[in-house]
Amino acid sequence: MGDEYHFGSSEARLFQEPLVWKPKSLNVAKNDSQFDIGFDMDAMLVDLRNELEDKQRQEEQISKELSEALENAMKSAEHDDIARSFNSSLNRYSNKMKHLESASTELASNLKTVSGLADNIAERVSALDLAKCRVVDCLQRVSDLRDLRTCSEGVDLAIQEEDYEQAAKHVHRFLTLDMAVFKMGEQIDARDAGQSMTHSYNVLRLAQSTLKNIIERKFDEAVESTDVASMERFFKLFPLINEHQSGLERFGKYLCQKVDRVGEENYKVMVAGGTDDKRVNVLFADSLTMIFEGIARIIEVHQPTINTFYGADKLLLVIEMIQGSCDREIDRIISAFYKSRQYDEKFKLISKYMRSADRNLDLSKVDPLDLDVLLSEVALMHSRAELYWRFLKRRFAEAYAKNDINKSEDVSKVDSFDPEMTESEIQESKERLRKKRLECDQKLEQIVNRSLLGTRMQEIIDKYVMMEQFYVMECMEKAVEIDCTEEGSLTSSVVDDVFFIVRKSIRRALSSSSVDCICAMINYGVTILGGEFLRHVSRAIQTGYPSVGWTAEAYQTAQTAYNVLQHGKTVAEAGPDNQRAQFINAVNNIRSAAESVESLRNTLCEDVKKFLSGITSVENGKIDHSLTQFDELSRTFENSATSAINSLCSAAFKPKLKNSAEAFLDVVHVLSEDELAEYEAVDPFIENFVGKLDKQIVQFERILVAANYQELLSAVCGEVARQLERVVMKCTFNRLGGLQLDKELRHLTNYLTNVAGWMVREKCIRISQIVSLLNIESVNEASDVCEQFQSSSQSLRSLTLSEVKKVLALRSDLPKEQIKSLTM
Repeated sequence: MGDEYHFGSSEARLFQEPLVWKPKSLNVAKNDSQFDIGFDMDAMLVDLRNELEDKQRQEEQISKELSEALENAMKSAEHDDIARSFNSSLNRYSNKMKHLESASTELASNLKTVSGLADNIAERVSALDLAKCRVVDCLQRVSDLRDLRTCSEGVDLAIQEEDYEQAAKHVHRFLTLDMAVFKMGEQIDARDAGQSMTHSYNVLRLAQSTLKNIIERKFDEAVESTDVASMERFFKLFPLINEHQSGLERFGKYLCQKVDRVGEENYKVMVAGGTDDKRVNVLFADSLTMIFEGIARIIEVHQPTINTFYGADKLLLVIEMIQGSCDREIDRIISAFYKSRQYDEKFKLISKYMRSADRNLDLSKVDPLDLDVLLSEVALMHSRAELYWRFLKRRFAEAYAKNDINKSEDVSKVDSFDPEMTESEIQESKERLRKKRLECDQKLEQIVNRSLLGTRMQEIIDKYVMMEQFYVMECMEKAVEIDCTEEGSLTSSVVDDVFFIVRKSIRRALSSSSVDCICAMINYGVTILGGEFLRHVSRAIQTGYPSVGWTAEAYQTAQTAYNVLQHGKTVAEAGPDNQRAQFINAVNNIRSAAESVESLRNTLCEDVKKFLSGITSVENGKIDHSLTQFDELSRTFENSATSAINSLCSAAFKPKLKNSAEAFLDVVHVLSEDELAEYEAVDPFIENFVGKLDKQIVQFERILVAANYQELLSAVCGEVARQLERVVMKCTFNRLGGLQLDKELRHLTNYLTNVAGWMVREKCIRISQIVSLLNIESVNEASDVCEQFQSSSQSLRSLTLSEVKKVLALRSDLPKEQIKSLTM
């Protein structure tokens, strides 16, 4: 067991070298024949020796313990039997160990044989792999040499026969050969100089130069003779001779000439006044549209050829060249637009007027109706330019996406069949494609934004915003000036007129497809609605609703006389009836405006989704942020309407409710059985109170819009509850009086529920709790009632302990001491 197996020098070196995987490559090192198994055998042998020494020490320890055990056993009386049994076991163990030793020896021999075979196989596999790589390399070189000779022999003949496609293929094959072929040719002494690789190289280089001159000359001749077929034929040959830039430049000049012709034709039509008299108001927008459509057709026709023979990324260079001609033609049309429409003069006049404090300038040259037509044409012009930019971006994105798919397929093929390309290399390749795509997108964005077309359109739309704001302001002032209320209408005309103007202005800005312009007009619409418009419709509310009662009537009479004398108004105009009508009309206007704001917001949201589906997330966020201002504006109108309704309730209902509720104090509430029966037959208070209240409410139902009427009912219900609580807390009750009060409250709440709905229950929570406390039979029952208040939905508005004691103190038949000692 102490024997060690010693490796020879070759075996030791074999197991000491690490096992690594090496790719199949054409550059194979000379020592590739050595086979590596990938782990350190020296370290393993050290560990095995240490472990063997530990086992030897354990063996010695066990032997020593066995000897001691045998000695102790022999000292006993039955040592003969034990010795025989032990000797028998030891013999069996010895036989097993000999068998194990022979098996181990055989295993070691087999392992050595297998190791030798593995070493031999590994060396042969490595040699075969090296031979395979060299054979493949050799075959490739042979193929390249054959192609080189074939190309050099056939290129001149193809040129002579004017078979330029075949000649270009020969040159293309020559340009794709590995340079190692030519280096190898320099080391070989060829007997026939005419067949040497150097000669072939020179022949093909000369043919490349000759073919380039021929293709350039033929292409230029085809352009001059407008031979489209020949021009496309030679345009496709430039990439084959590695002259992409030259081909694109010449083709770009040709396309620019086509753009110039399209622009000149459309300019002549524009100067002549167009082809349709009905579209004279959008003459310049139509001219821009025709140029954009012409350029789009040119790109659509030639894009497949560019993508196929030059690559999708080269389309960007062509677009950049075409854009120069596009800018020149567009600039001519926009300059003519400025001159014909007097766009600059009108803008300067409007700008000066908008920024001046007195605004006393003469604006006779700026008619709002003419301005309306002009602004519509400007919006249409910008929308056509925006549509053209989106067309370019979409075309480029589609071409690049198709190119990415093809490259991804190529990468996947390499990954499937070439083990030399690792996963990280594939990811790096995809990342390079992504970065290149991003750079091209950014460059296209720069071309669009920095072009003369982009600059002029930005200039036009900037002026458009201020002119559109002036148009809205002028139209709103006109709407305020002619504001009137038609017979049978609850609102005046200013609400519909102003919201129509604002909606029209924002939707026109939306039709321009300019996100910044849309946001600017939304912001201005919110500003003017929440500013000048709200101040106009709130003017009558600030005056207030004329109150009722003899004191208020006396004051109103004096105020009417003052207005007649001071402002020259008639008695009817300055009287309280007219003020009430104006107040009601203003409240209805504000509530209608709040509803119109919500409708306007919903309409604009739908329009944005419908007409601006192609905008980016950032641009969509800008518009959403602007539209959220309508929510705050709607709340402003709602709060103004609610405040006005509360003022109406205080002025029109509160004095009369107070007088009607005072009658409750004249009724006896400490009742006997006979008096209770008499009250049931002839009600002393509540029927008269409800009748007067109903008479007051009815007159407002026909003059208020539905939302205002419901708001008024809510306010009136709250005021009724407060007035009833006020008089109840001044009276004294017994058990029967509390029962009568409960009947009266039920009658009142039933009436209010029929009129105003279930919101009455919420308004009457407090008075209901008071009536419930006045109907208890004992003070102890009051604690149970209060606990019900706390556990129910009325807990937030339940009476406090001090208020409960005040209510119970109204009962003349309850012990005062128990009321004072009541706890909750």
